[in-house]
Amino acid sequence: MRVPNKQRVLNAIKHIEQEEIPFLEIDPDMDLVNRILDTKFPLNLHSFELEARDNVALNLKMGNDLVYFSHVWHLGRIEKEDEFGRLHYSDGFMKTPEHLKDIVYPDIDDLKRKLDEHCKAVEGTGLGIMYGSQTAAFTVMSAMGYQDYLLGTIIQPELLLDFTKRLHDYNLKEMEILMQYPIDIVKVASGLVIKTGPMVSYEQLEEFELQFIREQAQLVKSKNLPLYFHIDGKIDKLIPQFIEMGVDILNPVDPCGDTQDIFDLKKRFGKEITFSGNIDIGEVLLNGTPEEVKANVIKHMETLAIGGGYIVSSSHNLHELISVENFYAMRDAVHEFKFKKTTS
Repeated sequence: MRVPNKQRVLNAIKHIEQEEIPFLEIDPDMDLVNRILDTKFPLNLHSFELEARDNVALNLKMGNDLVYFSHVWHLGRIEKEDEFGRLHYSDGFMKTPEHLKDIVYPDIDDLKRKLDEHCKAVEGTGLGIMYGSQTAAFTVMSAMGYQDYLLGTIIQPELLLDFTKRLHDYNLKEMEILMQYPIDIVKVASGLVIKTGPMVSYEQLEEFELQFIREQAQLVKSKNLPLYFHIDGKIDKLIPQFIEMGVDILNPVDPCGDTQDIFDLKKRFGKEITFSGNIDIGEVLLNGTPEEVKANVIKHMETLAIGGGYIVSSSHNLHELISVENFYAMRDAVHEFKFKKTTS
């Protein structure tokens, strides 16, 4: 395997053509993590919740150029554990104004300790650090329950906005503190878009989510840090807004059943934003052979790395049904590939 180098990702953001294409696959299912590391970590974790030494060891074996650090705010969630120990979200219980007094905020000191440990653990590895900030709208939606949240955008918008603003104020404080550490990229995420488009109107998407993410984006840019935006589903109509917000990396560019073409998006927006993702977790990574995975990854790199601005990753998070052999095929295709520059 090649040596990690965060500069590959930073060059992609700057649209610098480079011989070696960056690789960044974050938050694989813990069953896959255990197969990669030959460990027995509980399946109710996320990989970024591992201790720093284990998270760094995982990312080195995965062949990533950055290590991802974040946390899950389980506020209001009703979760059930299956027979394998994996947690499944079923609903949220914070559905009324009275529940707002029960908000419990994350322990900033614990987050500082964990990030400090990550900063020390990556020393000498070549890995950079991407810090994932919480975003308020998705936390509120999972705390209330998806159905009640979506109904609330119509019948009780004041509650949703009050709830969201309270969490958003905390998120900004957390970001201010954690961006004092030597991190390389900040990630924010959306939870209101699916394969057919937003679950609410475009106007409601702005009111209940994007206005808050925009403020987080402004904070990130004020610190001269790159912004990575993870937003699922069909987002082609929103890309001009993301560019205006200052998004540097857009992930995961879901194929959405072939209704969203990353190659067309590259032609339309590739000079203004870096794309990350699109290696399909529902098709080639799930059902393909390792040889088919390699061919698909090479096709993406040969086309999307022209002019810089592409980072290889999947079309979402790697789930437990994806074989470790197909993951290795994706990783090795990137590590073995040498892009022929089209510019001097």
